[in-house]
Amino acid sequence: MSLTTTQISLCFQAYWSMWLANALGGLLFMGVNIGIASFFLKKFIKKKAINYQPTSGSANRPFSPSEIHTIDDTNQDQMQRKPGSRGSSSRSDNSGSPEYMDDFANATLEQVNNVRVKYNISPVNLSDQLSTIAQRWANHMAQTGKLEHSPAEMRSFGRQILGENYVSTFQTELTASKMVKKWMKERFSYQFGSNGRRETENFTQLVWRATQDIGVGRARSADGNWWYGVVVFDPPGNIANQYANNVPFIT
Repeated sequence: MSLTTTQISLCFQAYWSMWLANALGGLLFMGVNIGIASFFLKKFIKKKAINYQPTSGSANRPFSPSEIHTIDDTNQDQMQRKPGSRGSSSRSDNSGSPEYMDDFANATLEQVNNVRVKYNISPVNLSDQLSTIAQRWANHMAQTGKLEHSPAEMRSFGRQILGENYVSTFQTELTASKMVKKWMKERFSYQFGSNGRRETENFTQLVWRATQDIGVGRARSADGNWWYGVVVFDPPGNIANQYANNVPFIT
């Protein structure tokens, strides 16, 4: 039995109709599944927005290695803050007044000399001229947020470059006691009789026998979070091959 041309044409039309119907049905089924999946994903999986608001001023800068060490020291002092120590750009404390700075400078002188007495070293004197130099650099660090040594030309005094120690604290007031105690911690890393290292230069300068005068400065950042302290020394310490004669060993 042979099929006519008309019958063959009808068979092909039926085949293509069935194929097209199946294809459309598959696409429709896939679309429905995607729509259902999207609905449940939106309904049951919700992302929490990250509410990050950077602070202004020097509080959002990265910590320097020296500043990281101050965080451990400040945690134990959080309950001892004086009123107004949590400052802002509009704070009304008197931390920058001449009287307040004189108190801090005199307290620092007392702390330094207490250390020197323990090492059987002559006490140092407080110099207004050196304090002006120290205060200038403390102000600079408070403005820039960078804890670093001042340029040599800023410490040029007569025919020599002044010695310099510095420190910072975060969200707690920098006191003379806290500043000197931090520098004294370096003595545990110093090998007496040898030349000093960068990690111990604050301690060795503090007890340097030849030093006679110091200058003291302290400043606070505009946002109130950071305190910076600077002490300069004349004559300077940390001179190579002179440590054995200037950094005494005590038991």
